Formats: sequence, structure tokens, C-alpha cells
Amino acid sequence: MINIFRTIHSVIFWFLVVLYSVVVNKGSYIITLFIKDEEKKKIFYQKSTKLWGILLSKASLVKVKVSGLENIPRDTNVIFTANHQSYLDIFILLKYLPDLFTFVTMRKLFKVPFIGDHIARAGFLSLDRKDRRGSIRTIHTIVDLAKKGRSFVIFPEGKLTKDGTIGEFGRGTSIIIQHSKKPVVPIKIDGNFDVLPKGSWKLQPGKVEVKIGKPLYFKDYQDDLTKKSSVELSSKLRNVVASLHG
Repeated sequence: MINIFRTIHSVIFWFLVVLYSVVVNKGSYIITLFIKDEEKKKIFYQKSTKLWGILLSKASLVKVKVSGLENIPRDTNVIFTANHQSYLDIFILLKYLPDLFTFVTMRKLFKVPFIGDHIARAGFLSLDRKDRRGSIRTIHTIVDLAKKGRSFVIFPEGKLTKDGTIGEFGRGTSIIIQHSKKPVVPIKIDGNFDVLPKGSWKLQPGKVEVKIGKPLYFKDYQDDLTKKSSVELSSKLRNVVASLHG
């Protein structure tokens, strides 16, 4: 009986993913037809993306405990860096992180109908390790936008975990941190892998913890832009994320 309930809930959840994606995307498109300023259009898409995340986070019925919100600086934009356990990570972070921010996420998400179009209009970006030139251009874009006051959420692993452990952090995130010189807010997500691991569509019951650490500044790495320096920064950042406790 319990398995039947989980299956029904999972079917309803994915139906709502499709429904909310279509409604939010098309509704936003219609509304923004009356907004002339391009930056204001992008902000509207970011706000509607946040609403989309809130609705789907609630639809998942996952119990989420968030700690450390007080660690987020209120006087400057930041770079959030989180481990990546599940697609649910995006919905949960959209719901619980304050203010507006831009995700740096997997390229294949941009190919999903309605979702891809919407997040592109909201200014989301992707880093693809297989496309070196494209990644370099994206890194320059992120650094420029960060210097202009935009906050970002980055998954430094660059992909979903296969076994629930935190993988190696890529150099791209470190380079962004070094060049933007913005504070880094580490985030550890626990429990989403058990609820919806990579390759599964059926939601499992579980509790998720989102642990937000104190901001990091990495000033010692800002003037040392060597490969060795960025690799070392990546390792340190990974260790900080892995060691976070609620």
C-alpha cells in the first residue's frame, strides 16, 4: 500500500513539474510582453523561476531543515557553492535561499522543453567541461556579472553525484571566485540523494538538511591565478562544504 502511494505521489509530482513549467513559462512570456526594459524582463523571469521552485519544492512533500541563513551577507552579492545530490536541489535552493540569484547549472537542463527556455530568459548559465572555449566565455560572463552585483549558485562538482558522496570540485568555480573576489557561501545538502537519486523518477520519503556556512573570502588566492592555486582552492572549498554541520 505504501509503495502504491509513493508511485501515485511520484506520478503526480512529475505531472506538476510539467504543468507548472508550462504555466510559469507561458505566463511569464505573456506578462513580459508588456515590459520594455530587458533587465526588468530578466528580473521578472528570475522571480517566476523562484515561484516555480517554491511550488515544486512543496509538491515533493520533502521535509526540509535549513540552518545558517544568518550567515548570508546582506550588504553584498555572493557566490553560493553547493554539493549536488539530486534535481530536487534546485527546487529547494530556489525556495529557501533569500533574494534573487542566477544558477550555473548543467547544460542538458537547457534542452528540456519550457524549462530550458525559461531559465535561459532568467539568465541561467552553464559550464561544460567538454567545451573549453564555451566555458571560458561563460566564466568571463559570470565574473563580469558578479562584479556588477549579481549573486550566483554554483554546483562545483558540475554533475549529480552517483553515490551520494561529494565529488571533486572543478577549477571553473575557483577561477570565478579568484577573479570576481566575491565572498563565497558554502552550502551542504544532505538527504536529497535518498529522496531522488540520479536515474530514478520515484520519490522516496526522507528528510533533507540544507546547511549554510559562514562566508569565505579566499583573499590569499585572489592574486595567484596559477593552475596550482585554483586546484588548491577547489580542494579547500570542497573540504569546507563536506565538513558543514547543522
